[in-house]
This record gives sequence, structure tokens and C-alpha cells, in this order.
Amino acid sequence: MRWFFALNEASASFWDYANLVQVAVHSARTRTSLQPVCLYDGNDNQLTAWLEATGVRIIRRRTFLYQWVTELGPIPRGAYLRLEIPAICQEQGWDDTYVLYTDCDVVFRRDPAPLLRPLEPKFFAAAPESDRTDFDRFNSGVMWINVAGLAAEHPALQTTIRAHLAEAIAPPYDQAALQRHFRGRTDPLPLELNWKPYWGDQADAAILHFHGPKPGQKYHVLNHRVLDYVQRLVAPAYFTACAEWDALLIDALTQQPWPTDAAAGIADGFGDSVATVVGGLGDLEGPYPESMLPAVRWGLSPHTTLEFTTTRQASHRFEAVLQISRGEQTVVVQLNGAKIAHLTLTRLNDPHALSIDLPPTEGPQRIEILYAHGFRPEGGDPRELAVLYRALRVRTV
Repeated sequence: MRWFFALNEASASFWDYANLVQVAVHSARTRTSLQPVCLYDGNDNQLTAWLEATGVRIIRRRTFLYQWVTELGPIPRGAYLRLEIPAICQEQGWDDTYVLYTDCDVVFRRDPAPLLRPLEPKFFAAAPESDRTDFDRFNSGVMWINVAGLAAEHPALQTTIRAHLAEAIAPPYDQAALQRHFRGRTDPLPLELNWKPYWGDQADAAILHFHGPKPGQKYHVLNHRVLDYVQRLVAPAYFTACAEWDALLIDALTQQPWPTDAAAGIADGFGDSVATVVGGLGDLEGPYPESMLPAVRWGLSPHTTLEFTTTRQASHRFEAVLQISRGEQTVVVQLNGAKIAHLTLTRLNDPHALSIDLPPTEGPQRIEILYAHGFRPEGGDPRELAVLYRALRVRTV
């Protein structure tokens, strides 16, 4: 039985969801017969490497919403990937009659297959959102999908979404669109297949769904530091479920550790550089152990400039480890006016590594690092900040 889940790298909470995914995959691997498939919008990173190492099939995909909304927000980019499942099955040559979809924030407590196989929905089966009796206001976080049925309805569903596009790309995103289009036409999914911790303990639950507060929020919940509507969804069973989740995460990462960080091969700091900073780089500050940061320097908008001189006998490498603290940033690296790198940073406070072997040339060289955006920090700091560097250098190799 195939099990689909979806991920979008552009989300600011991507790395928080990474652990949720690891627990979901590990519980599926150890407790069920499901075949996991990840629908993914983004670039390769440590999580995709971890998933592939555990045997998860990754299908790289973008939602059809891009044909109407070019600047699509991060949540609908991932949420609407579930509607690509029928087309993906056809493209992959998979002849499954039914498949399972879940959000990332689930734990498989036992194999759901025996509960699912007797169900034959016309389009899909879904369980209620929060009121256990209200199947009309269903939750799309777990769906038992009739592949051919949903495929046949897809053109009409797209028409509905296009007609109510503003609603479709706002919370609760795909769920509102599906409720509108399939009103009165969905099949009920047993509660045990989408059980919420705030419903209480349920020994028979096959799929536990952390709808509302996530396991990583448990300390904020204890200190009443979450939004009121989230706090209202807390019950004693939530903390019991969190303890189970914690144990699963530790076991998952014990069995399959994180891959080596892409930035691990680049030493922190700004020494060993043959280049001179001409401008656009702040003074050394830190380290900041409370933020898990070494000594750092801010790249200042609109650009940072380095200069150095080479000979044909020497080889040089440009190295940088950089991150952003707000919004989205595009960075272009130029060597003597020619572009040698172009990257878009979307994940907050997540280091991105650049390591570029420079072409052998002789004479003066100039590297410019251009930033699309800058911001002025609070507290009267007059600088316009762009990115935060953990490392920046040109070194001889």
C-alpha cells in the first residue's frame, strides 16, 4: 500500500517539520507495511538525503497553482501537492486503485491497512476536523484516495479552485477548497485513522495526527506561550503522545543518523583568506552560543566586495557559509563581472554553503556578492543588513 506525504522547502518552519517527517517515516517503517513516497518542492538538502537513505521514494513536483499564482506562499506550495497524486501515479506507471495520503505530523501506531482495505470511496474518505461527529467539516490531513475517481474530478476541482482562488490560497488552503468542491460527496474515514491527541487517549488509534500543537511546542504549551486557539487543543493525552514521539525520533536518528552537513567541510571564520575586503562586510561580532552561532560578520546591502591577486601557478577556491534572519534573499556571486553563483535563500537561520573552484587566471581579481534585499535592524543600527556570514574567504588550494 502506497503512502504519500508532501514537503515544501520554502517554508520557514521546514526544519521543524523535518523531525516530524522523520518520526512519521520511522513509525511507518517499523510498524506498518506502507511504501512511503515523498512529494517534494525544493532543492536537495540533508533531509532529502536522510529520506533517500531510509528508502523513501522522492518525487519532485510543483503544484498546478503556479499557473495562476506566480508568487505562491510557502504553505499552499506544499499543501496542494496532495492533489498531484493521481497524475503522479499515472506518470510513474503505478496502478494502485487506492492510496493513502497524510500530513507530515502523524505517528503510525499500527498498520492502517486492515482498516483501509474495506473502504471504497468514490473520491476520498476523510475524518472530521475537530468535532468527532462532523464529517462534512472534514480534515484533509489524512485521506484515503480513490486514484481514478480523484483524477476524473481533477479538471472540475481546478475550476472550483480557480473561481475561489483567494480563498484557496489562504488558511486552511486545500482543505477549504476540497470541502467546497466535494460537499456531501466524501466518504467517512474511521476516527482511528486520524486521531487527534485532544480527543483523549485511544489505544486502538492506527494514525495519530498532531493536529494543533506539535510535539516540538510542548514546552511552549506548558508555559502558555502559544496562541489561544492552540492552547485550547491541549489535553493530557497530548503530553503522552509527545513522549511517544520523542522516543521515536531518538530511535529514528539512532538507526539512520543525519547526513554530514553540507557546510561541515568549510571551517567557520574569516581567516586563511588571500582576499582583502574592499567593502560591504561588517565587523566581526560574537560568538553567540545562545543562537548556536560562531563569530560572524554581516554582509551589507547592496553588495560585499573582495579583491585578491592570482598567479597561474596557484589554484583558488571561494568559500562562504551564509544564512538569513528574515524574509527571502537572492544572492549572486560575480567574479570580475561574470556570474559564478546564484542562489535563493528561503529558510530562516539555516546555513547555506558555497564552495567554488575559481578558474586559473593571473592578475587582479574582484569578487562581488550582490544582494536583492536589505533591512535596517532595530535599535538605531544605521547599517542595511543582507546576510549573516559564518565563513567568507578566498583560499589557495
